Amino acid sequence: MAKVNRRDLLKAGAALAATGALGGGAWAQEFYSRPPTLLPRTRKPRVVVIGGGWGGTTVARKLVQAGVEAEVVLVEQRPIFMSCPMSNLYLAGVKPLEWMVFDYTNVVEDGVVFVQERVLDIQRDRRLIRTTGGYLGYDFLVLAPGIDYMYEAIPGYAEAKHLLPVGFKPFEHIALRRMLDRFDETGGELVMYIPNPPYRCPPGPYERAAMLAWRIKSKGVKGKIIVLDANPQPISKAAGFLAAFNELYKGVLEYVPNTRITGIDYAKKQVLTELGEVPFTLANIVPPMKAGELVRIAGLGERWANIRLPYFLSERDDRVYLLGDIVGNTPYPKSGMVAYVSGTIVARHLAERLKGKPLSEIPYELPTNICYSFVASEEAIWVAHQHSWDEAAKRIVQQSNVDNQRSKANGQAAYGWAEGIWNDMFGPA
Repeated sequence: MAKVNRRDLLKAGAALAATGALGGGAWAQEFYSRPPTLLPRTRKPRVVVIGGGWGGTTVARKLVQAGVEAEVVLVEQRPIFMSCPMSNLYLAGVKPLEWMVFDYTNVVEDGVVFVQERVLDIQRDRRLIRTTGGYLGYDFLVLAPGIDYMYEAIPGYAEAKHLLPVGFKPFEHIALRRMLDRFDETGGELVMYIPNPPYRCPPGPYERAAMLAWRIKSKGVKGKIIVLDANPQPISKAAGFLAAFNELYKGVLEYVPNTRITGIDYAKKQVLTELGEVPFTLANIVPPMKAGELVRIAGLGERWANIRLPYFLSERDDRVYLLGDIVGNTPYPKSGMVAYVSGTIVARHLAERLKGKPLSEIPYELPTNICYSFVASEEAIWVAHQHSWDEAAKRIVQQSNVDNQRSKANGQAAYGWAEGIWNDMFGPA
């Protein structure tokens, strides 16, 4: 095929535009604004993973470690990772931020192609992704974009969201920590709100309440925490959290169940509830949540995306895997541990498909979960989940085990759990 140089292309474009064959100026604008191909295709099949969190990073790294003949591309708009699990220790001042922040150096050295871009569009009919840096084709797609907040569910929140960091997405915690540092000086009322599930990390807000109460108590801050909970009791590890609230933080933490907020008036510094106004000095309002916007852009769901049980394949596309908090039709907790274990499972499943094995011959696997929650600087409680497949009912069954007795041994186990997984995700291979 003859090569066409830039000068010839410009001449042809000008001639066609002059005759109106390509719509004149509109064609030229479209041509020159069209993003380039981000990565040229190779002869290997390509797996694109969107989202460099607990699930996405795990599936990308473990897939290349499996030695499959495939190009594995991880698309993530941030150059570094921050763990949301264990982040309440940072907010409380127990651990520094850098303890839970990692780069992708070892992931790339293993052979993952890291693309730091934001995804704008997913065209499943063409197996094409549009990013801020250009187009990216795929043979298989793993979607793990995390969650978005439903600010619109609470009147007044959207207008004040830049003043009220939630701290359930990476790095939002930095702004919240600065506000907590100022609260140490001023004191007053720190009002928290916990919505009905589903949301990311079910015990997370209760752990945060306990750890911020620990911070206030240990620093001697002249203030208190008021926890407004839409639920009748903590939705995870209830006995352990309530014992900590009552036994460790009496006078520092006030827990108010069965309380829905109806709005936020930031100008008056009030949280509005069905029972009246609650004034605040600092507010940490956890809004209802939904899957990241890419789920809707890709046409894979609305609030959440469904998988084809008992696998992690999208119900709507068997070339797309769904990972982490975006999944809506399972009893799996929306936790870092479930995302990590699911990433491991998906990597094994994809490896078999890339070897040519048909879907019908690949066995399913279900994730386990363990979630530690600190209730003091050194003491933690935990809950664990096992999952099984009920073939007759075509559903996933969950069994739970819980230790509501806070202890330092549980706290040490929590550190070992987190550091072990982080090392598997980001440490030396």
